[in-house]
Amino acid sequence: MGKKNIIIITACIIFIVFSGILYLQPGGSKSTSFTRNTGEDMLQHEETAINENGQETEESNKTDNTNKTDVIAVYICGAVKHPGVYSLLNGQRICDAVKSAGGFKKSADRSAINLAKVLADGEQVVVLSKKQVLRNNKNNNSQPQKEGRLVNINTASKEELMSLPGIGESKADAVMDYRLSCSFKSIDDIKNVTGIKDGVFNQIKDQITV
Repeated sequence: MGKKNIIIITACIIFIVFSGILYLQPGGSKSTSFTRNTGEDMLQHEETAINENGQETEESNKTDNTNKTDVIAVYICGAVKHPGVYSLLNGQRICDAVKSAGGFKKSADRSAINLAKVLADGEQVVVLSKKQVLRNNKNNNSQPQKEGRLVNINTASKEELMSLPGIGESKADAVMDYRLSCSFKSIDDIKNVTGIKDGVFNQIKDQITV
C-alpha cells in the first residue's frame, strides 16, 4: 500500500472518531431531549384528559342524581279516567296528577279534593265520586261522635233519647216512664227498661251516661 493511501485512510479514521466525539458531547443530541419532552407532554395531556373525563363523569353523575330526586311516583285512583301510577316532577300538585290520569270522570266530586296540594313520592290520591261523598256525609251525621256530648239517660229529652241508635219513640217513652219511679244508677240499668236488651244496649253504651 502506498504512503498516500495510508495518509488518506488515517485521515478518514480521525474524521470519523472526531465526529463521534462531537455527537456524544452534552447538547450534541437533540433527539434525546426531544423524546423526553415529548413524553412529558404526553403525560400532561393524559392527566388533563383524565381530569376532564373525571369532571365530566362527576357532573354527569350529579345530573343523574338530580334527575332521580326530581321525579316522584304517585298513585291516583277513584273517579278519574285512567287510574294508575304516574311519574311526576317533584313539587307538582294534585291537579297535575289528575291531568296525567286523563282528568275527572263526570261522577267526580271536585270540591272534595284539594287540587292545590303538593304531592309527595309514593303518595296515593283518591278522587271520590259525588255518591261516595254524600254517603260519607250521611254516615257521619247518623253516628254521634264519641268525643261529643254523651246523652244523660236521667235527664235527656225524648228527642235526645231518640237520637240514639236502636231507640225509637216507644223505647224513649219507656225510658222516661222508668225514671219517674227511680233514677238510673249506672248505664247498665237501662236494660231494666222494657224493650231494651243486650243488643240495643251494646249499640248505645258508648253514647250514654248517668
